[in-house]
Amino acid sequence: MMSHSENFLRNRARARGMTLMEVVVAIGVAAFAVPLILAAVSSAGFSRRNAEADTRSVWIARQVQQEVLAAWAEPPRKSVISTSFPYPEGAARPPAKVLFYDRDGTFLAEGAPADLGSTITTPKAVYLVRIAAEKHVPPNFAASPTSSGLALLSLEVLYPASASPDKRSRYSFRVITTRHGSL
Repeated sequence: MMSHSENFLRNRARARGMTLMEVVVAIGVAAFAVPLILAAVSSAGFSRRNAEADTRSVWIARQVQQEVLAAWAEPPRKSVISTSFPYPEGAARPPAKVLFYDRDGTFLAEGAPADLGSTITTPKAVYLVRIAAEKHVPPNFAASPTSSGLALLSLEVLYPASASPDKRSRYSFRVITTRHGSL
């Protein structure tokens, strides 16, 4: 015959365990909650990356605008744009330029317009910038024949450069400027 203390210890050991029903309910709750938590964490990370790309794109666009104005200055000032990117005069448009920037917004290299339609393999390239310019004459602007007029500078920042062209985020900026700076 068991003593009262042995019986108490045996009952207490049984009480510590979980029944099968409790285990099934706990697994069901975890199976429901874990995907929701992971989705929320993933969404927060995606939103942070997009916000960072938005902010960095504006900064890069402003930096590229300064580089274009340096290339257009008379005489040209030092610029990361090493190949010719002439100020748009007359009907001819200068060919578009493509620049690569890293994750921190530091200039890496010049690219080619063909890079816009392909996946970029340039190491560290995260942002792709397309620069185009055309002569701009507002309807109410009376330019003299000797003035160089205005230019419409179009900048497009694409992110991420390593993605296929249809999966890149596009940030477009347009600035009306003179050879020496914005209006």
